[in-house]
Amino acid sequence: MKDRRNGRALLIVPRNRLSHLDEALSLAETAGYEVSAIIKTRHPKAVKKGFIDEVKRLAGELKPEAIIFYGDIRPSSSFILMRETGARVIDRVMLILEIFANHASSKEALLQIEAARIRHEIPLVRELIRRAKMGEFPGFLGPGRYAVDEYYRHLTRRLARIRRELEKIKSTRESRLRSRSRDGILHVAIVGYASAGKTSIFNLLTGEKKPVGPEYFTTLHPKHSALQRVSENYRLRKGFERGWNPTAVRDTKVVVADTVGFLRDVPPEIVEAFHATLAEIKYSDLIVFVVDVSEDLASVLEKLKAGIDVLARIGAIGIPMIIAANKVDLVEDWGERVKSLKDYISFLSLDAPIIPVSAKTGYGIDELADRIASQLIRGRPTG
Repeated sequence: MKDRRNGRALLIVPRNRLSHLDEALSLAETAGYEVSAIIKTRHPKAVKKGFIDEVKRLAGELKPEAIIFYGDIRPSSSFILMRETGARVIDRVMLILEIFANHASSKEALLQIEAARIRHEIPLVRELIRRAKMGEFPGFLGPGRYAVDEYYRHLTRRLARIRRELEKIKSTRESRLRSRSRDGILHVAIVGYASAGKTSIFNLLTGEKKPVGPEYFTTLHPKHSALQRVSENYRLRKGFERGWNPTAVRDTKVVVADTVGFLRDVPPEIVEAFHATLAEIKYSDLIVFVVDVSEDLASVLEKLKAGIDVLARIGAIGIPMIIAANKVDLVEDWGERVKSLKDYISFLSLDAPIIPVSAKTGYGIDELADRIASQLIRGRPTG
């Protein structure tokens, strides 16, 4: 990740997102901002006169480099805040994209980030054009309204070029995924919310040492490695039980992919921008959904439901799934929480076993690995 500190910021949190305040603070910190003040507002998308005066007063005192509106602010309201405070205004989507840009390394990820940023920025540029023509804004990236018009045309041309490049990359990647399936390589996708422990479990299953941390989105493009945790005896024993040829079982290759973390209320721009990571899930033979059971139970269930919704949106429902209930070492009543998860899974009409694990202590990881192997073998043809 690029080491980048962006300075002070004012954080505006609409009332409908107050329950996500910890998430907002974590994302701001991950993006490199020091939150100097938190301002709450009743309006989820707009700013009103009295509220603008309050923000302007705080901005005058604290001199922030940015104002983070943790919601979907309207372009007109974004313009007003910029004009009145002189600070850059960032909404939730742009905040996430800044984090993505700090973590990205592959050409595809960088193109996807740029495309998402342009799509999200175009409505604001249109608003700036409208304001410039009304004489309310002297210009953007140069003097006069023509500079704004030219910048808009530049964005639309650049977006068209990026889309063509991404289509080529997407076609090549999906061809590679289909080829891998034809070659008999089984694919396991690890999914879950940011900071649930996906990469830690990935490391334990594969023997890798990929970086982990409390910050959001340490994984932006899929990490791949062979499944190492399952013992040879387990593979052979299960192979004989299923009628498999022992040599074929021994030679079966299983690739594990660590994917980008889910986020509550995922903006459509983010889902589309990171089709590469989502494609890893869609083409997998098995999904391991990691949940953090040390969180408030209501939050755990909310995130599980939202994650299932994301899987449905990308066409991944129907793929066998295992739920890894991680961080059981942090809670005494984890047995009750696992039971609540089972009840909720039943309520959602899903068939997914729940394995309690601790990536920190290693508890349950062998059971998880064996269950992965068992599920994969059960899903393959015999002979």
